[in-house]
Amino acid sequence: MIKGHGDDIYDFPDIRINFSSNVIPGGVHPSLRNHLSSCLKCIECYPDPLGEGLACQIEHHKHLSAGSVMITNGAVEAFYLIAEMFQGKKSLIFYPSFSEYEDACLKFNHQIEFFHQTTFGDVGYSGLDLVWICNPNNPDGRIYDQEKLVKEIEDNPNIIFVVDEAYTDFLNSDISLESCLPEYRNLIIVKSLTKIFAIPGLRLGYLLADSTIIDGLYRQVMPWRINALALEAGRFCFSNLDHDKQEVAGYLQESQRFQNAINDIDGFRVEPSSTTFFLVEAPFSAAVLKNHLAHNNNILIRDASNFRGLTENYFRVSVQAPKENNQLIEALKEWS
Repeated sequence: MIKGHGDDIYDFPDIRINFSSNVIPGGVHPSLRNHLSSCLKCIECYPDPLGEGLACQIEHHKHLSAGSVMITNGAVEAFYLIAEMFQGKKSLIFYPSFSEYEDACLKFNHQIEFFHQTTFGDVGYSGLDLVWICNPNNPDGRIYDQEKLVKEIEDNPNIIFVVDEAYTDFLNSDISLESCLPEYRNLIIVKSLTKIFAIPGLRLGYLLADSTIIDGLYRQVMPWRINALALEAGRFCFSNLDHDKQEVAGYLQESQRFQNAINDIDGFRVEPSSTTFFLVEAPFSAAVLKNHLAHNNNILIRDASNFRGLTENYFRVSVQAPKENNQLIEALKEWS
């Protein structure tokens, strides 16, 4: 999907409040912004061809074995590289979820089976080659049980489990499977640096896997895919910035208030989420609501009707500061 994602602010030049993108509120950390401003000279030279310097830094930071990290041009590139490496195979995708798993699989001729996420743990994996899971799930914030997920990986050693952990930093609990990597060679974890550090425009992600998988993926890529500023941002983040758990906890608390307030508006139904983003079912078309809010309130939401399994009435929002959240609440009340 080239268009149809959130953060399509380029189509709405007068947006004041952007609820459509699942990045941390508040924007880029001031120290990271200052650092990038001070090292603009790096764009005068070619970057590290494969980003291996940053990969080694992450391996050291996370106490992972050498050759288990690969830097990617955003998490999305990781999905396409994985689908290409296993082209023509059979994949299972739980829905509703991020559309790029399906798009990547279709591009590389996968046979795809779709199951609703509520069937996780009950479906059989016979004949499958890959299983794609987003945890926490985009767009609804659903969290897959860690023990069940590990058991599925352990019981199916011949199936590759691709676990997208782009949003694990937006939780009060640690659900990452990073500690499982040394034990399970059929596990690929995809991570994003753009969400927690609010740098989606730099396109920076990475994946964790057994070194044999990493080696295979490297054989597919062209040099200089990751630009110099993105690599510089990654090096700085892993050297200088820790996730402020207290700040995240504050946003999670505000998310619960925000969800409850919207759910109390007549005609609107929130699907409860434990993270900073959530789905809302409106009593009318989400596309109509999105355009109205954008043009009349300068507020942008994510029309979620193009997620497989969702109707035209669904939209997604990501928590902002209380003052901004209240403006969306009031705008929705007007429609109610």
